[in-house]
Amino acid sequence: MMGVSLLIVCSFVAIPAMAQKPGAPQSLPVAVTNTPNVNVANTPSVSVSNTPNVNVTNTPSVSVANTPSVNVANSPSVSLEAGASVAVTNPPDSQGNPTPLATLEAVQVYGSNCEMNFSGGSFAYCYFTEVPQGKQLVIQEFDAAGTVETGNRPLYIFVNDTIDGANWFTSTFMGNWNGYDFVATHQETRLYVPPTYLPICGVGLPQNSFGNYVCNISGFLVDVPSGQQPITAQHQKLPQQLLRRLPSR
Repeated sequence: MMGVSLLIVCSFVAIPAMAQKPGAPQSLPVAVTNTPNVNVANTPSVSVSNTPNVNVTNTPSVSVANTPSVNVANSPSVSLEAGASVAVTNPPDSQGNPTPLATLEAVQVYGSNCEMNFSGGSFAYCYFTEVPQGKQLVIQEFDAAGTVETGNRPLYIFVNDTIDGANWFTSTFMGNWNGYDFVATHQETRLYVPPTYLPICGVGLPQNSFGNYVCNISGFLVDVPSGQQPITAQHQKLPQQLLRRLPSR
């Protein structure tokens, strides 16, 4: 009996000892709240050198739409390297003709005058300076002044050999002195004379005269590209030939 009781007591003593043996540690969740901000200041610069070039090929086109306008102000001057050039072309219009570029006027100034005497006839003309090869004349102003017998005022005044043949002008009576009328013309205009053409000034009177006339034109020359020809009207006959058709002639 005593042996059995001792065995039972020893068993109860051993069980708590085994239950109290530490096992493997278990992790528990950790909550961190109200952590302060961290500012890093005075960090040194970092330089990266000897980086390789990167070429990107076969990239798709990129279209940018609805972008706002961009104004560039106070930009520096742009210089081309030695040997470099910039080509300026005229885009064609809807009919395939080159769009004219703006021309700075008065770069190649042109001015010419000529004088004629009626010498007992009713018609006289004189020649202006010939337009150079490779140039086109733009006439901006026509002036004329004449002295003819009283009442024998001009029927017409014209400039011939423009791209449309001839252009006509009016005269103004200025006054009378010693049996002669003084007449003049002053008119702004826009006439074109092709390369190598020789513009003419002509005056026709209703009666024969021993008076005279002086004509002036002024404008500028523009360069005509090689191979480009102006579209001109057929040359008209000189007005004295047309007067022969009048009944009084």
